[in-house]
Amino acid sequence: MKITNIGLNQVNPYKRNQQQVEKTQQVAKPTTDQLEISSAAKSMQTKSPVEVNQEERVAAIKAQIDAGTYKVDAKKLASNILNYYRL
Repeated sequence: MKITNIGLNQVNPYKRNQQQVEKTQQVAKPTTDQLEISSAAKSMQTKSPVEVNQEERVAAIKAQIDAGTYKVDAKKLASNILNYYRL
């Protein structure tokens, strides 16, 4: 009976697989996270003339609440809530 030298790869067949995995990990570039702000969000960051009018409106509503004369339109409120969640 003749025994031939098969080689070192047969002694540890998992080592070659491990080396291939390590090689692919070294080649793969690490990914980076990116953040992109939408145009709608950018427009919200700047003050617009609408915001100035809203500040005056909020002050008027606060005055009505303090005076006890502020009335809530339930139908309009419900409609606005539905429109908000449908977007």
